[in-house]
Amino acid sequence: MGRTRIKWRTAGATLILLTLLPLQAWAAGAGRDDGTEKVPLRTVAESIGAVVDWNADNRQAVVTRGQVELVVTLGADTALVNRQARTMDSKAGLSGGQMLISLDTIRQAFDVDVDWDPQAGLLVGPKDVKTRGSYFVHLLQSGQFEDARAMMNQRLQQQLPEQLLQTYWVSNTTVYGSPTQLLMLDQEKTVVHNNAMLGYATPQQTPFGIIIRFDDTGKIDDLYLPYLPSGAYQKPSYDNPALYVERQVVVGEGERSLPGTLTLPKGEGPFTAVVLVHGSGPGDRDESTGAYMPFRDLAAGLAAQHIAVLRFEKRTYEHTLQSALNPQFTVKDESVDDALAAVKVLQQQPEVDAAQIFVLGHSQGGMLVPRIVQQDSTGSIAGAIVMAGPSEPFEDLLLTQYQQAAERAKQAGQPTDALERQVQIWEQQMALLKDPQYSVTHIPKNFAVQNPVWWFDFRNYYAGEFAKDQKTPMLIMQGENDFQVGPDQLEGWKKALTARTDVSYKLYPKLNHFFVSVDQPSTGAEYAIPGNIPYQVISDIADWLNGVSAAEPQ
Repeated sequence: MGRTRIKWRTAGATLILLTLLPLQAWAAGAGRDDGTEKVPLRTVAESIGAVVDWNADNRQAVVTRGQVELVVTLGADTALVNRQARTMDSKAGLSGGQMLISLDTIRQAFDVDVDWDPQAGLLVGPKDVKTRGSYFVHLLQSGQFEDARAMMNQRLQQQLPEQLLQTYWVSNTTVYGSPTQLLMLDQEKTVVHNNAMLGYATPQQTPFGIIIRFDDTGKIDDLYLPYLPSGAYQKPSYDNPALYVERQVVVGEGERSLPGTLTLPKGEGPFTAVVLVHGSGPGDRDESTGAYMPFRDLAAGLAAQHIAVLRFEKRTYEHTLQSALNPQFTVKDESVDDALAAVKVLQQQPEVDAAQIFVLGHSQGGMLVPRIVQQDSTGSIAGAIVMAGPSEPFEDLLLTQYQQAAERAKQAGQPTDALERQVQIWEQQMALLKDPQYSVTHIPKNFAVQNPVWWFDFRNYYAGEFAKDQKTPMLIMQGENDFQVGPDQLEGWKKALTARTDVSYKLYPKLNHFFVSVDQPSTGAEYAIPGNIPYQVISDIADWLNGVSAAEPQ
């Protein structure tokens, strides 16, 4: 498999002292010294995401990339890598105003798979996704959008022309900060993508994270930012790895596929199984939020109760740009289709009882449960669980959240102007969204919310009303200390489903939106503090599942 060709370009005054000459000059002067391939240190280092500082007094270059620091002294044949002396193949030299060192020194210090060609420049190995990813960010940050697009596969190139890529990058770096120093780099290979996970410092002192997803040919298939590593998650006491095994699975097919984890109880099956459906926004398979991983809690806890669990990366997390660039994207694409694809995966597992497959949705995923059940044309879903699912339309809930945020700020004596303006703006947009003269095929020009088709497809959706004539047993669970989806939403479900006798309800004091116990009124600030779903909630779910399974005709 070939390597990605890197075209070097000097960028004004940013390449100082060590890179005064254009490419042709230093390429001709680089040559070989004592049979050792030598390259321009600053140019190579900056292009793989490193920061180079020159100390004129000591005639030293200090190169930092992630947790590695390389110190090279002009004229010396020994370098320091994280303060440990390393012998170089040859002395660091100077040619035409540039420091030249052996390529092997860079390879070994930063563990990168790169080659050097005097005419073509640097070549990055197709499997070194961390280096390919950091080079991609370098291209974007230096304005080389055409070269950045060349690293993408054909599908992404078609969806993301050069001007749109530039707009995407500039707008995101304006909001989140421009990446400067590469602080963290990691690699994660899933059954769908090979991911470069990079974290940078910014001038705003806020972290900038990005996941660059490569396909099996080494081309970029998607991006996700701002990526922030999960907080200090702590496993719950009921998570006992001796009680379960985990298997990596693929949910969906082809370009739509998603990586997932099937948690199987140890012992003899077949087992009852549950598919987990995410809340709003991009979410990983654990539904990581701050220091919480509620889907991981559910998988481990239910497995200990002899119940299998399938969790998977949400579409807007795994295929972020592909989703955002689809103008017809709806909740069907976002969650419903994938939930049903996950049900099919479970049906194919010999350890799973195909007649006892359930769906559990959290937050937005909970309010979509009735849609998922409706689209289940084969009747494969034996029952459904709603955790903190809104019973009123999403747009109405959002207005309530904005109003409550303004009220909390007012009570705390904080400025409210921006929050009150946010309420006014959303009220104006809601008026357009609720206007019956508009629809998915007739969207008002002054509707200024991103993904308008998504909103008009989902407007006026009352989940309880949608479910009132369905026959699939349901368990609806709600935390009393939930500031995002308040306990009044549970009453909305009860009112809509009053005629149904196959629906159970649970309300938990102190539990917040992620079903973590909080003594003080929840504000979301506590999401940064490690916490888990209580065992009582796990037990209640397991008891309900077992009860429904026992009641089903065999």
